[in-house]
Amino acid sequence: MIIKHLPRKITAPFIVMMIMLGCLHASIPLFAQSDITVKGKITSQDDASALPGVNVIVKGTSIGTTTDANGEFSIKAPDQNSILVFSFIGYTSQEAVVGTQTNIDVALVSDIATLSEIVVVGYGEQKKETLTGSVSQIKGEDIVKSPQTNVSNSLAGRFSGVIASNRGGEPGYDGSSYNIRGLATTGNNDVLVVIDGIPGQLGGLERLNPNDIESVSILKDASAAVYGSRAANGVILVTTKRGKSGKPTVNYSFNQGFSSPTRLPDMADAATYATIQNEIDYYNNKAGGMNQHYSEAEIQRFRDGSDPINYPNTNWADETLKKVALQNQHNLSINGGSSDVKYFVSLGKIYQDGLYKNGATKYNQYSFRSNIDANVTKDFKITLSLAGRQEDRKYPISGAGDIFRSIYRAYPTVAARYPNGFPSRGVEGNNPVLMATDIGGTNVNPTNVFNGILRASYAIPKIQGLSVDGFYAVDKTWNFSKAFSKPYAVYSYNSADDSYTRSISGGSSGTAKLTESQENNTMITQNIKLNYEKQFGDHYINSFVAYEQSQTHRETFNATRLRFPTIETPELSQGGSAAADRDNTGSSYNYTRRSYIGRIAYNYKEKYLAEVQMRVDGSSTFPSGNRYGYFPAVSAGWRISEEDWFANSVSFINDLKIRASYGQLGNDNVNQFQYFNNYSFNNTYVLGTDKHPGIDLTKLANKNITWEVSKKTDIGLNATVLRNFTLEFIYFMQDRSDILAVRNASIPGISGIVNPYNDNSANYNPLVPSENIGKVKSRGIETTVGYKHQGDFWYALSANMTYAKSEIVFIDEAPSVLDYQRQTGRPLNSYLLYNAIGIFRTAGDLDSHPHLANAQLGDLIYDDYNNDGKITADDQVRTKYGNIPQLTYGLNVSAGWKNFDISILFAGQARVSQYVLAESGTVGNFYSTWADNRWSPSNVNGSYPRVDTRASASINGGSNKNNFWLNDASFMRLKNIAIGYNVPSALISKLSLTGVRVYANAFNLFTITKVKDYDPEGSSESGQFYPQQRIINLGVNIQF
Repeated sequence: MIIKHLPRKITAPFIVMMIMLGCLHASIPLFAQSDITVKGKITSQDDASALPGVNVIVKGTSIGTTTDANGEFSIKAPDQNSILVFSFIGYTSQEAVVGTQTNIDVALVSDIATLSEIVVVGYGEQKKETLTGSVSQIKGEDIVKSPQTNVSNSLAGRFSGVIASNRGGEPGYDGSSYNIRGLATTGNNDVLVVIDGIPGQLGGLERLNPNDIESVSILKDASAAVYGSRAANGVILVTTKRGKSGKPTVNYSFNQGFSSPTRLPDMADAATYATIQNEIDYYNNKAGGMNQHYSEAEIQRFRDGSDPINYPNTNWADETLKKVALQNQHNLSINGGSSDVKYFVSLGKIYQDGLYKNGATKYNQYSFRSNIDANVTKDFKITLSLAGRQEDRKYPISGAGDIFRSIYRAYPTVAARYPNGFPSRGVEGNNPVLMATDIGGTNVNPTNVFNGILRASYAIPKIQGLSVDGFYAVDKTWNFSKAFSKPYAVYSYNSADDSYTRSISGGSSGTAKLTESQENNTMITQNIKLNYEKQFGDHYINSFVAYEQSQTHRETFNATRLRFPTIETPELSQGGSAAADRDNTGSSYNYTRRSYIGRIAYNYKEKYLAEVQMRVDGSSTFPSGNRYGYFPAVSAGWRISEEDWFANSVSFINDLKIRASYGQLGNDNVNQFQYFNNYSFNNTYVLGTDKHPGIDLTKLANKNITWEVSKKTDIGLNATVLRNFTLEFIYFMQDRSDILAVRNASIPGISGIVNPYNDNSANYNPLVPSENIGKVKSRGIETTVGYKHQGDFWYALSANMTYAKSEIVFIDEAPSVLDYQRQTGRPLNSYLLYNAIGIFRTAGDLDSHPHLANAQLGDLIYDDYNNDGKITADDQVRTKYGNIPQLTYGLNVSAGWKNFDISILFAGQARVSQYVLAESGTVGNFYSTWADNRWSPSNVNGSYPRVDTRASASINGGSNKNNFWLNDASFMRLKNIAIGYNVPSALISKLSLTGVRVYANAFNLFTITKVKDYDPEGSSESGQFYPQQRIINLGVNIQF
C-alpha cells in the first residue's frame, strides 16, 4: 500500500543516487573523534621498489586507504592503540601499532605461498598452483587498457587457446566471433559465457561495461565439464567487481576516441572504369572494336574533369564516409564498506558515431551495476547484485552491408550529386550517399537488459568446513525494433536536352513501409549447493554437490504495414487496411534445464593433486528417453618441485607441475522440438471459389535425437624458473561424436524428403530430420611463456601460441563424391575450388592447356587435376585451410618507470584462408588492384585475369570458383597500445584527490598482412561489410 503513495516521478537515476548516498552514509562515522594522522611508504623487501595499491586498514574498522603510485599512504587512526594492517597480493601481511608514531615505513616480504594466484573456476576459486585443468585468466585492469567499448574485442592475443576475430566495426554490432581451440563441430560452436556464476546470463559478454569487470577466466579442457551440456565448446567465466573494506573510494573516468577504418579498398577511377567497360564490350563482341561504349575523347574528359556533369570522376567512399568517427565513454563508481557490509556501485555511458557523413547510425549505451555483500551474522552472508543496461541503436533503413555494397559497386562515371544538388541514382537506384542517411527512413532498435542475483551462504557452526549456499537469479531482456522505410527521389541527367529524370527509390513499391518487432526473454536460474572444505594435516579436501535449474521463456511479435497516406504518421494503426497491406506474426516457447552437479578436489601437501567432477543435465530440447546426459571428468597433477629430492637438486626451478585431464562434455545448443513433426500454415487450398488455410509438413520428427558429445584429453606442464620466468605447455585432443546433421546427400533425391541441391537460398526446407551422425576430431598444442622484472624500472613480457587443427571424421556425403573432394578427412570450413595455375596470354597457351569451352585470352588457366584432358567439376579440390585460423598467437609487453607505464599487445593468426571476389563488372566497380593489373590486349603481362560482365558469374570467378581469389589471411597486428602517467600525489593532494591518471591508447594501430584490399579479419566473400576500426583514444581517471 505504501508503494502506491510514492511520487510518480521517481526515476531510475533517482533510485541509483539514493543507493549511492546510502552507501556513503553507511561509511561515515557517527561521532567525530580525535584522529592521529599517520603517513608512510611501503616498499618490497626484495628490491626496495615502491609498491602501489597496498591496502592499509585500521584493524577492526572500516577505515582504510591504498598506497599511491609512489607507494605512499596517509591514514587517520582513531587512537594510539590502533593497529594498521598492510596487505598486498604476493606478500606476507604485516601489522604495526600506531603508538606515538606519525610515520611508519614498511618493507613487505614476498611469500611464495601468497604468490599463489587465485583463479576463478566453475562454481568456485582455486590456487593456480593446485589447478589440474587448463584455465587461463586475465584481470579487468588489462581489458580497460583497450579503447574498445565491446569486451569481446579485447580478448584476442591475451590468452592461449582463444581465437577471436573482429568481423566488422559497425557501432552496436562491432563484436568479435570467438571460439576456444578452433572449430570442433559442424554444429554450433558457441562458447558458454558465465557471468557472476550464472550460466548463459542474458545480455551476454559483449556489451558489459569493461570498467565493471574484475577478471575473465577461460575453461578449455575437461575442467569445463562442471557445466556439462553446454561446455563442449569451452567456457568463459566473467567476474564483476565487488566492494572492499575501507572508506568510500570514488572513481571517475572519461575517454574520447577517434575511430577510422583499418582498411578500405581503393576503387578504379572513372577513366579506368570507362576503359574497362569498353574492354568488356569488346570481349562480348570483338567485331565492334575497342571503343564501343566510350570514345578516347570521352575517357579523357573523365580523366581531366573538364565536364563534371556528363563525365564525373566520383570517389564514392569519399562522398559517403567521414575520415574519423567519434566515440566516448564515461564511468563513475563508488567502492567501500566495513568488515560487515561492502558495496560496489557503478554507472556507465558509451557513445559511438558511425562513419557516414550526415549518417543516421548512432549507438548509445547506459549501464548500472550494484554489488552489495553483507555479513548478517558471523556465519550467514547475503549478497545482492543488480545490473541494468539500455542499448540504443539507430541505423538508416539500409543495412551496413547494403551501404558498403553500393559504395564499392557504384559507378565512378556517375556523380553522387549533380551541381544543382539533385542526388543521382548511384548504382541500380542505390545511392550510398543517401542510403547512409535517414532520408529513406530509420531503424530504431532499443534493447534493455536486467540481471538480478540474490545469494546467500551459511557456514554450519557445528561442523567445521561444511557450508551451504545458493542463488536465485532473474535475467530479462526486451528488444524492440521499429523500421520505417519511406520513398525518396533520385535523378538521372539527360545530356541531350539538359534535363533530369526523377525516379523513386526506397520504401516498398514506391510507398512507405513500417515493420515493428518485439522480443522478450526471461530466464530464471536457481542453485543450491552443499560445500565441504577441510584440511586434515597434510591432506586437503574441497568438495561440493549442487542442484541447479533454469527456465527460459521467449515471446516474439512482428507486424508490418504498407501504403501509408503520409510519412508523417509512422504508426501501425496508420497503414493501409487492405489484407495485402498488413502482416502479423508471433511466437513463443519455454525451455528448461535441470542439473545435478558434484566435484571433489584433493591434494596432499599441495604436491599430489586430483579432482573428480560430474554433472547430470536434463534438457527439454530432447525427448523423454534421451533427456538426461552424463558428463564426468577426472584430472590429476604432480608438483615435482615439492619433492625434497627435486628441490634440493634443482633449486633454480621454483615450481614444476605436470598434469592431465579427461572428461566428457555436451552440446545442447541445437534447434528445439526436433522430436516432433513440424508444421506451418504456409499453404492454402480452394474449395469451390473459397480459399482456406492449409498446413504444411516442414520437418519429420526424430524421436531418437540426443546430446552431442565431446571427449577431451589434456596433458600439460607448468613451470616457474628463477622466480620470474613462467612456462606452460599443453597438448590437447578432442573427439566429437553424435553431432546433429541432416542426411541430405546420401538419401536419393527421388525420396522427396531431401533438398538434393543443398540450396539454402531456395524456399525449400528438406523434410529429412537431423540425426546424431556427425564426427569431428581436433588436435593441438598451446604454449605460454613469460618473464617479470621488478624494480624502479619494471617490465613484463609474455607470449602465447595456439595450434589447433580440426578434421571431419564423418559428415554425410553422396557416394559419388570423389575422394579428393570430400569434406571427410579435411579441416572444417575448407573450400572446394579450381586450382588456378596461370593466365592464357597467347593462343599457344590455349592450345597447350585443357580449358573450358568459352575460355579466351586473359582467362585463368585451371589445373586438370585428374588428368583427363578436360576441365570439369571433377578438377575442383579441397583447400588446405578454412576461414578459421589453425595458428594464433599473442605478445604482451608492459613496462613502467616511476609514474610512467606502457603496455603493448600484438595479436596474429596464420594457416588461414579467406575467399573474396568483389561484385564487379558492368554491375559494379573494380578494386584498383584488379583494375590496374588486369590482363588486356594492351597489357598481356597483367597479373589479374581479364574483366567480365559480372565477376560473380564469370568464367574466372563465381561460375568457376577458384583459388586465385583465395587469400592467405595471415596477419600480425598491433592490437593495443596504452601509455599512462600517474600524477604525483603532491600535485593533487590539495584538490582532495587521491589519484589522477592520464593516458592514451590505441586499437588496431597497424597490421602486417599479404591481404591487399580488405581487412584480413573480414568474413564476407564479396568484401562488402562495415570495416573494422582503428581507434585512438585519450582519457583520464580521477580517484577521490
